[in-house]
Amino acid sequence: MNKFIHILIIAATLSGGYLFAQCPRPSKVITPDYKNGWDENAQSKSSQLLPGDEYEMIFIAQAGIKYRVQASAGLKEFLEDNISFQLVVKEVNRIEEKGKVQYKSSEVILYDSELADKDDEAIIVTSKVQRLSIKVKVIREDFPATSLLCAVILIEAQKSQSTGLR
Repeated sequence: MNKFIHILIIAATLSGGYLFAQCPRPSKVITPDYKNGWDENAQSKSSQLLPGDEYEMIFIAQAGIKYRVQASAGLKEFLEDNISFQLVVKEVNRIEEKGKVQYKSSEVILYDSELADKDDEAIIVTSKVQRLSIKVKVIREDFPATSLLCAVILIEAQKSQSTGLR
């Protein structure tokens, strides 16, 4: 009976530690701008990341939807200064060399948080479904390289105004 009680206590302690170690939902850290028609997209993510490492997240942008991407990282206090990100799309270009047609893909950076002004936002609208990448890097320098930080990527969506003939 004592072994059973000890096993229950250990299991409860481990599961409690596991729940405590999880990162919060993105909308708990960065509040979506509901007043201006933005809503949290289901592709938003949060995860534990190591400082200095780069991570890539796939994001599908639907046609006619306006998206805004925001990022933050930390432990208890989350700051935008602790993380940098790029919004990247791959383009396939048709190149003709010496009579042969080749297709080469290249990455096009749509937004880079390190190069953007403080007031610039990562907003994208596409006319067709596109597969995008969000490349994330935790840049907090005052933490040891082995300490995990929570990184959150909030993707907000808003219906864009359609124009043209219908």
